[in-house]
Amino acid sequence: MFETHPSQDILETIGTQLSGKKIALGICGSVAAVRCVDIARLLMRHGAQVIPVMTRAACDLISPELMEWATGHPSVVRLTGAIEHVALAGNVPEPCDLVLIAPATANTIGKIAAGIDDTTVTTLVTTALGQGIPTLIVPAMHEPMYRHPIVRRNIQQLNEAGVPVFVPPVSEGKAKIPSPETVVAMVRTLLAFGGRQPLRGQRVVITAGRTVEYLDPIRVISNNSSGRMGTALAAAAAALGAEVTLILGKASVQPPETVAVQHCSTAAEMQEAVHAVCAANPVHLLIAAAAVGDWQAAEPAVAKVSTRSKQPYRVELKPTPKIIDGIKAAFPQTRLVAFRAQSGLTAQELYDDAFSRLQKAGAEMIVANDVSQPGVGFETTTNAVTVIHASGEKRDLPLDDKPGIAIGILQEICAVS
Repeated sequence: MFETHPSQDILETIGTQLSGKKIALGICGSVAAVRCVDIARLLMRHGAQVIPVMTRAACDLISPELMEWATGHPSVVRLTGAIEHVALAGNVPEPCDLVLIAPATANTIGKIAAGIDDTTVTTLVTTALGQGIPTLIVPAMHEPMYRHPIVRRNIQQLNEAGVPVFVPPVSEGKAKIPSPETVVAMVRTLLAFGGRQPLRGQRVVITAGRTVEYLDPIRVISNNSSGRMGTALAAAAAALGAEVTLILGKASVQPPETVAVQHCSTAAEMQEAVHAVCAANPVHLLIAAAAVGDWQAAEPAVAKVSTRSKQPYRVELKPTPKIIDGIKAAFPQTRLVAFRAQSGLTAQELYDDAFSRLQKAGAEMIVANDVSQPGVGFETTTNAVTVIHASGEKRDLPLDDKPGIAIGILQEICAVS
């Protein structure tokens, strides 16, 4: 009827980060299968081709025709003489780049861990793992099933075998499938790292968002940081296997479901939270991505300052605590990655300023950017940064969306870990 399925019209409408990638989407018999249309189409909007592979139980919940409509590819609902599992993930010229099982039931997780392949999805995974194709498993089930000791053992076994199993958000008594945005972020990160999880088993603390300093109980001094860069780093680090704590100031975005979150407001509160988390358990890596305010009122007013008099209002300011300066002295084994935002500098001036700050803090790495450049820094969905190592070496990451920049930063971090 047509050479190109009409659903392919949405390809690359958001970005090209997954262009040329083929993703086999394994769908199991969880009610969370209703989210698969959104997941598939968001992957496509980033450029990926998505081929649905469905178990019989999944077909009872959503129609294979619906998934064909969503992706533009016929759903694989049974294995035939066309040996679909081999065509998708075998030793063939153009296999898929990644197998995504979302949602994955306890039943399917157990079968994959045991090497049983008696469904379309489990046979696909057996083939993919044998071929070395990255596979990501996203569980969804009732909480008691997720807490079952044998299910937990199966998940641990898969993680130890290099098969990432996403830790689902648990609420309302259910281990839920995450948002499509979180799934796409995980897929992008794993593909960038070839399916490896170099941060598995590491504790990572990331600060994000902006701090506020009160002039009176109502008015504050702050900045325009949205928190997008820090939350993107948190999502990517979690996808790489880290146990992430996100210390979040004020932000315009929601934190990813994959991380533990502590909220704070002022620079002093953020400093206290960072030290408390680092002191509770050894932290392998601290990424200080928050935009911490530099100034606070020397004596904040205890009540709202009235404007009725129309007289000038003068405030004496004093510096806020510099969170990164005390980290290496207090926690010498923690690797420190600092951030530095400047405005209107030349590339050399930006480098010199950031490298000086790195040396003062004793950091292993610093990420610098010039927020006066178009599309860079605060209140944008994109960024461009210079990553500088303690050795003096640097890498420029050109303009990209912030999840892409986060991946580039983590590649630099993991390259020297």
